[in-house]
Amino acid sequence: MKKKLISVIQYFSVLLVFIVLFIIPTVIIPVSPILLEKINPEEMKWFFPLLLLVALYTTSAYWLLVKNTSQRKMSLFINLSLANFLLYPLMGFIESYFWLDALKVVGRDEIANVFFRFLITFTLFSGYLSLISKKNETEAIKNKISINYKLISQKILLTALIYIFIYHLFGYFVAWQFEATRIYYTGQPELKSFFTMTFQNFSDVKFVTVHFFRGVLFGLSGFMFYRLLACSEFKKLLVLTLIFGGFGFQIILPNPVFPEMVRISHFIETTSSMMIFGFIAGYIFSDRKGKIFAGN
Repeated sequence: MKKKLISVIQYFSVLLVFIVLFIIPTVIIPVSPILLEKINPEEMKWFFPLLLLVALYTTSAYWLLVKNTSQRKMSLFINLSLANFLLYPLMGFIESYFWLDALKVVGRDEIANVFFRFLITFTLFSGYLSLISKKNETEAIKNKISINYKLISQKILLTALIYIFIYHLFGYFVAWQFEATRIYYTGQPELKSFFTMTFQNFSDVKFVTVHFFRGVLFGLSGFMFYRLLACSEFKKLLVLTLIFGGFGFQIILPNPVFPEMVRISHFIETTSSMMIFGFIAGYIFSDRKGKIFAGN
């Protein structure tokens, strides 16, 4: 009973810490006045209820991770903060720069500010999760076994290829089906055919290079999250599915960059596609056949 009570208290402490750490960086690094003027007051009434929803989702995903880790506290902090750095600050920074012209209202300075806000939030959040973690001795021996780097590199490249196709498919069949999204990015309501958009995207060297590189980073972070876990394969897949889904889930929050329908389209698109990606990445990195760790 005492252990359950402590566990409940810790869970809600993680929830509270995430909310605080999500807000504090905005106080330290304020949003530019130009963007503040573009905030829709009606949408912002939903900000804190939706922030609570995002916090509940994020807390649940990372709670499962820390309850099934095989890492010591310092090792967990280093690896978790690095994996989160790849997943949130760096990834958001790269994508924002890629879509800089389409975003219109966002300048380079604000993109840098967003990067540092996420860096502060997820570094400190990783630190708190590490503090409350308790090493799971089951399967901890895996951390002492050498890694087959050649095989892991191949798996990361495979996840990168899968990512770019998932990104394209969900971008077209989900986000691009919203007229508001098409108008926001192109100024035109026209819905081009899937094959036209496929040719347009994959004939663009910049599109392929940037999103393949993002896929590599997603794959690397996926492997790092996977390595933190010492539990059944089902739980590992569940944790990776939820954590990667969180990359899209936070888009539900009202912001001055995306109009409501554009934000909703990206929320549905990114959350669903990244949950699928997280599941696939977990499956690819699975050591179910003893091929990930050398010597198994």
